[in-house]
Amino acid sequence: MERTMESARTSLKEGFPRKKIKLPDLALHMLMQDSAPQLVDWVLHHRALGIEAITVHGDGANTQATKLAQALADAGLITFSPTNRPGLANARSREISVQEKALQAETDARREYFLWLQPDDFLVIDAGAGRLEDLVAGLSTVPDLISLTMQIAGGSGQARFADAPLPTRFTRGTGGATGPLFLGVPLRTIFRPGMARALQTARPKLKAKYIRRKEPVTWLNGAGEDVAERYLEKGWLAMPDKPGLGLAHVISFMAQDKETFLLRHTGSGETLPFMTPEHLKGTIQRYYKLNFAMAEMGPFGAGPQDLQETRAAFLAGHPEIARLHAEVIAEFSGRLERLLAVQDPKAAKIVAAFLAGANITLDSFDWPVPFGALTTPPILSEAQSAWAERLVRTEDQPEAEEEAEEQIWADADDGPDSETPAPARADKAVIAAPAWLSDLRLSGQAHGFYHSMPNYACTYVARSREHLLISFDNLASVRENPVSRQPWGYDFVRKENWSHLGVLSYVPGWFRDVNLHTYLRSLRDSGFFEQFEQVTMFGTSMGGYGAAAFSSLAPGCRVAAFSPQSTLSPRLAGWDPRYPTGKRADWAGHFSDAAEEARSASQVWLFYDPAVPMDRRHVERFTSPNVVRVPLRYADHKTALMLRNGRVLSAVMRDIATGKASLATLMKHYRACRTLPDYVEGLRARAQRSGGAPRLARLERALKQIG
Repeated sequence: MERTMESARTSLKEGFPRKKIKLPDLALHMLMQDSAPQLVDWVLHHRALGIEAITVHGDGANTQATKLAQALADAGLITFSPTNRPGLANARSREISVQEKALQAETDARREYFLWLQPDDFLVIDAGAGRLEDLVAGLSTVPDLISLTMQIAGGSGQARFADAPLPTRFTRGTGGATGPLFLGVPLRTIFRPGMARALQTARPKLKAKYIRRKEPVTWLNGAGEDVAERYLEKGWLAMPDKPGLGLAHVISFMAQDKETFLLRHTGSGETLPFMTPEHLKGTIQRYYKLNFAMAEMGPFGAGPQDLQETRAAFLAGHPEIARLHAEVIAEFSGRLERLLAVQDPKAAKIVAAFLAGANITLDSFDWPVPFGALTTPPILSEAQSAWAERLVRTEDQPEAEEEAEEQIWADADDGPDSETPAPARADKAVIAAPAWLSDLRLSGQAHGFYHSMPNYACTYVARSREHLLISFDNLASVRENPVSRQPWGYDFVRKENWSHLGVLSYVPGWFRDVNLHTYLRSLRDSGFFEQFEQVTMFGTSMGGYGAAAFSSLAPGCRVAAFSPQSTLSPRLAGWDPRYPTGKRADWAGHFSDAAEEARSASQVWLFYDPAVPMDRRHVERFTSPNVVRVPLRYADHKTALMLRNGRVLSAVMRDIATGKASLATLMKHYRACRTLPDYVEGLRARAQRSGGAPRLARLERALKQIG
């Protein structure tokens, strides 16, 4: 580290002369957020303040960004730490993991002070000549924490990206460095790392002994005022009546120009994502929330540097960094054109209107999302935190990449031969937390419940009032680890950002349980189902029976039942010899006949293979006009599994839940399954049964011709 700092001093000696005084041992950390175009300016600015221990954590946005950061590290200006969790979808987990490791590293190194800034944050020293030593000289005591007020700069009317220092482009925001503030703003805090038990974006989480006043804390603001009592009691905000300005503050360029904001919140890399209507709408709304333009920001510090000239001089002396910076700028400048080329025309039109400042109506955000396409993550994504990953992932399980359809619908295989539960595999090191519990405790979706009964349980995760999806377990689910398992289809519902009530079954009992019935009726009677605009119940086989049977609890709901049984009552379906355990259940009382209970639903979609006699007879028992039979030939009893393997089960469920499904569209989805091995084998078996060897031979010739 000493050699690195000496190299940095040599490389910047002419541009940034230094006084020979003792400066605080301050470590500055920053995590890139597709922010490579401003990286050189950010580093040069903070080096000029007198901060030498600068660590930049990579986000893996693209190869150009990583190469530029590594070149700055090779020049001795920063320490660069690349990421193994690239991508916008991993932004939150990446941030938590990096902050945890950074705080621990600086605590172990007994660093005197620690400061975490966002890539859009610029520390500004207002005292003296605008250097770190001037801030130190202006303080009346040695602090444990210095909380600096943030000025938030808006877009200053600029729509398109330009390669120029941010302070020269964006000059209006929440208020001036010495003038009044117009609203409460967040803080950025310099603190002793040993005082914190964890780190958040804007502040440290102090250890309990400081919060409870068991040990004294010297806490100053950017004016050098004592704010310990205020911030310990009233939270981390600088209010207009006490702005805390004078010695130092932080300017945050959160909004910037519209093009930059859109690109940085959409994605990067060689393959750019398809923008969903929800994402584009949310991104534009977020921009206008951050686009403050209340007053001029004022000078960029007491001794503002001409960052444009500083950058030009530095790049002239470092041609390799200059080349890499130019590559970053070229990639970012051309990204919007590449992005719009893979968007729906409606999305491209909205982006043009956004950049032009034209009016955009909410009903404009409506276009289909192609199945299988790489899409933008939800604005209210439940991206798992680093803690959640640690709980969910077992010791021998690698870090998860983007989930495939097979992972999202992991328990779709639910044939009659799966009735006898197999013992659940014990996790190697720890009992993994189920995803729903991790989401409730470790994501932004902290509202929900878990209700346990001897043989059943219900989990609920609240996300939106637009859709509630209710899933019912199948026999394959019964075999899962009873502690770490999750409701069927949970990952799909989470990705859609819909609320989810999962009915978990720990026995192959077809939900014939008085405790379960009483509890579900209590939810109905409390008005639980009525709070949602739309309710959809779904399941496969045993779960398909459950979805249809309990649909009467929410009249007007939609039902998606894959290979369902209508009942296993010996009186009503004694002709079905399958599922002996289920038939031994008590079929008297409520919810015993799904065909009757489903009459109150608005739509009942029944997926089945007509060649499976028992499945066909169960489907034929549903005779109400709200029923749509969806014949999936050659799927056997595994209709959900066939759709999953064809990578269309999510699209089918999405269409049903949103009311866009029709028999034609669902059969169109099923066409994607015609090349699957199971489908082809079913086709061969049908040819053999119906036409013998000659028909089978003709089929084989036809299959060979189409590849």
